[in-house]
Amino acid sequence: MAEIRVYAAPDLNQEQWRELQGISREAFSTTLNNTRTPAEIDTLIAWDDPAAFYASHVDPNSQVGKRFNADQSYSEPRVAVATEAHQPVGFAYSANNVSGASETIRRAKELSVVKNYLWLREVAVMRDFQEQGIARELGRALLKSAKPLQPLATYIWPDEIGFLQAKLERVGFVVTGEEEAAVFGEASTPTRQIRMQARSARALLNRL
Repeated sequence: MAEIRVYAAPDLNQEQWRELQGISREAFSTTLNNTRTPAEIDTLIAWDDPAAFYASHVDPNSQVGKRFNADQSYSEPRVAVATEAHQPVGFAYSANNVSGASETIRRAKELSVVKNYLWLREVAVMRDFQEQGIARELGRALLKSAKPLQPLATYIWPDEIGFLQAKLERVGFVVTGEEEAAVFGEASTPTRQIRMQARSARALLNRL
């Protein structure tokens, strides 16, 4: 079984994040090969701009009003990394997330448990290591580092990855919103993006 360790996102350097970006590229290429082109996948993960990928993970606030919605604040970005023979084979990323029309409102929510969401941004596992339970263990590692009563939120593309919504619903997620998103580039066809929410890190951990 892969060894899994959780890091504060800034603890990994640019070279290490580039390795994780490569894992993301391979994972999405495997999953989306029937719906999206290699160029669209590269746009999704900013493959040609590794500095942007690094910056958005070390400080997701750098993407507020750009890739991420305005009036958001993120804190404590964390990454769980799975390694085999000292080489990374998968990772999962989370950060605390609050929303609000002003910085004062957002700061107040950061002091709350029920208004401060654990945002599960992504999980990626290399092709040869999929279907081994690594993604689940990566998720469990991030949940153990969260506040037990902290609610969770994630965004998925059900028309691109058809199996994921049902899997999330089985462990307690429910749909709370839907929109069209041009995540594969402005020139590409937008996709349906849904927001899903779960009651608490503790409740989800008990169901994984």
